[in-house]
Amino acid sequence: MKKFKHPKINTFTVVTAQLSGEWVTQYLHEPKFISDTDVCFLNHIGKVCNKAHWNNENEEKLWLYNLHYFDDLTAFNSDKRISLQIKWINKWIEDNPAAVGGNGWEPYTLSLRIVNWTKSFLSGLNYDQNMLNSLAQQADFLSQDLEKHLLGNHYFVNLKALFFAGCFLEGKNPDAWLNLAIKDFEKELNEQVLNDGGSFELTPMYHAILLTDLLDLANLFKCLPERVPSNIVSVVNKTIVKMFNWLDIMSLGDDKISFFNDSAFGIAPDNNVLRTYANKLGFSVDKLSEAKDKLAVYNLKDSGYVSVKGNNLQLIADLAEVGPSYIPGHAHADSLTFELSIDDQRVFVNSGTSLYGMSEERIRQRGTAAHNTVVINNTNSSEVWSGFRVARRANIIKRKVGDITEQQTVQFSASHNGYNKQGISCQHNRSWQVSLNDLEIKDKLEGEYQSAVAILHLHPDVDVVSYSVNDCLFKLSNYEINIKIAGASLLVEDATWHPEFGVVKASKKLKLNFLMPSVTYKITWKKL
Repeated sequence: MKKFKHPKINTFTVVTAQLSGEWVTQYLHEPKFISDTDVCFLNHIGKVCNKAHWNNENEEKLWLYNLHYFDDLTAFNSDKRISLQIKWINKWIEDNPAAVGGNGWEPYTLSLRIVNWTKSFLSGLNYDQNMLNSLAQQADFLSQDLEKHLLGNHYFVNLKALFFAGCFLEGKNPDAWLNLAIKDFEKELNEQVLNDGGSFELTPMYHAILLTDLLDLANLFKCLPERVPSNIVSVVNKTIVKMFNWLDIMSLGDDKISFFNDSAFGIAPDNNVLRTYANKLGFSVDKLSEAKDKLAVYNLKDSGYVSVKGNNLQLIADLAEVGPSYIPGHAHADSLTFELSIDDQRVFVNSGTSLYGMSEERIRQRGTAAHNTVVINNTNSSEVWSGFRVARRANIIKRKVGDITEQQTVQFSASHNGYNKQGISCQHNRSWQVSLNDLEIKDKLEGEYQSAVAILHLHPDVDVVSYSVNDCLFKLSNYEINIKIAGASLLVEDATWHPEFGVVKASKKLKLNFLMPSVTYKITWKKL
């Protein structure tokens, strides 16, 4: 029988830190520590009054993870709450001895906390020997328990943490941690960031998180330049620039991330915060701008998405694969979905992500009906199951993206074979034709099916004024929007939108029940 290796618990008592440059402080998050005992994560307030509360079985696993991250150390107005933050650091050290309790000593939580503690020390928080000793013990424990079995963002943040501890602390052990980070870093970065700048997990939220990681590393390398090889510094700097370009292309008119796969607000820093951080570090990453009365189309061939921007239009369509074949845990069954905003107002939205874990609601939010696409025979287009699993999954076929015409229109289309893989002899093809003031979508089903319905989720701010079986009129701020349907009957039903973890907002959705295999819907808008 194979014996699993457990990390050895080593004690450090004479750890020293090194500084050679100036750390650029950038606050990233909303405050998390409310008082000596009260905290707020994922829009849920809880208490930590004793040691057991760090691993309170009455709290969700993700909430407990956040408790151990210490994101508060990089939160807005941190300079006004230093004494409270020091209390929480000392409290964690006292209540969480090495490898005791579970959550705080898992590799992922270790990684995020090591980085956050180090960033706060570099930003000027007054650390003492006990804190440095604990930081070294955590880094040493992590170095023996890297998540190579999971890879992806988990292994990447493991390496990031080893960079921070290895650069900041002095001695033989920190040198060894740093060498571990250097060994696999460039390989992982090249795998996880596609040629078009997108994160290979194909989720805008995790893309923004990975971009934050790289900005932190660029900051660290500028602060301690003698510790890291120049090729590592160079590849990080180049990757940051192309990742910002992808982030802009995949954000809507409100300059916030779109909701494809596991995405929500409030986890990654906002775009404007990341842009400010990058500018402080010397990167030129201004927002993309579009010419007046002209469309711009972005065909992200490596990640699969197509984005169209115009005067007041932002359309993003999912012509992408499910995600990395070996880690599709953050994927949704959302093939051929799309989101649309006009000016800074969202109109058609995927329904978002408000929770992780294993529940019917988690599976529902990952399901096809929670997105703006077509559901056949009440079946998901990819077989999402458990909290982070995908079995039989759709592949994109017949993907075509045209050029912009002189009349400022562009067409693109794709099909997927997901329903074939679920045992349904039917393929879904969708085409988009976009101009400056209207959008036409055509859905075509090829094969046999019992039922088919297209779902269009409306943002909660969209007001449905009137509708019939073949058209719908709604208003959004100072715009009037009309949709006309051919080949299906329209219903308006109650729905929910999940813009943040722990948040559910009432909304409406349009259900287009197919009357024939081909359905067309024309969406037009005008300013009031």
